[in-house]
Amino acid sequence: MTVRVLGWSGPKGGKIDVGFDDEHFGLEEMQSEINSAGEAHPNLPDEVPQGTSFAFAKDSTGHLTARFRVGDTVYRDVARGSLHPLWSTVHLIDGLLHPGRRYRSVS
Repeated sequence: MTVRVLGWSGPKGGKIDVGFDDEHFGLEEMQSEINSAGEAHPNLPDEVPQGTSFAFAKDSTGHLTARFRVGDTVYRDVARGSLHPLWSTVHLIDGLLHPGRRYRSVS
């Protein structure tokens, strides 16, 4: 297994390392996923603790797995067939960082 690491950078210079097993995920596929997450959460790399990292792999049963380390907390997710649903954990992380955003008053 060969692990590659791409960087997801925020506008203020924050960075999240995104590691992936390149036997199962192509470089272009991973860059596309990072770009998509970056469009949905453009400030996230600036807002998480330094040293935050995400890792994607395929386990021995064929399931896709993701591990999101944010500070001292590790989130894990598993999916079948498609990498894209694993990024939903990023929405959770963003929601935990900004709990008030979900409940904004609309007038």
